[in-house]
Amino acid sequence: MFDYISEEYLSNAHIEKLQDFQCKDEIQVETFLKEEAFPLMERNLVRTRLFFDQQKNLIGFYSLFNDTIKMNKQKRKQLDINLPDKVKEIPAIRLHYIGVDNRYRKNNYGLYIMSSVLYHTALVAKISGCPLIIVESTKNARAFYEKFDFTYICPKDSYYIYSLNTKYFAGLVENR
Repeated sequence: MFDYISEEYLSNAHIEKLQDFQCKDEIQVETFLKEEAFPLMERNLVRTRLFFDQQKNLIGFYSLFNDTIKMNKQKRKQLDINLPDKVKEIPAIRLHYIGVDNRYRKNNYGLYIMSSVLYHTALVAKISGCPLIIVESTKNARAFYEKFDFTYICPKDSYYIYSLNTKYFAGLVENR
């Protein structure tokens, strides 16, 4: 079904395409892609992956970066995270934003894009041993992350922190 979708890392060649992206119900997602994603990539702070249809229309995107998170023992146990003594912060891959253009909603593109997120997270986790993927979810997106078994951690400002242990899917990628 999705054989025609192409994936590319954001580059200078995509800047004009970004301006057509619409995410009206999550304006911060649209604003990030149009105004912040490329400058952050130029500084080597984030990686944004774009998804295109056969006509090279931008369907959606996601952005990842490295992070750490602190959580209480109960949440660590729930997520099966066993830290060494004196280690307080857990390395994590942060799913900064994931977005599907309004014109492409209700076609399972979000599921397709999330499968790419999890695949690339699994690759990083396998290489570096990073145990978690985390996301700051809006209220509207919580059910989406829960479909993938993300665990609610805590509130943060107007967001909800969710996390998933990478060991549950890191074994799905090939060793090289």
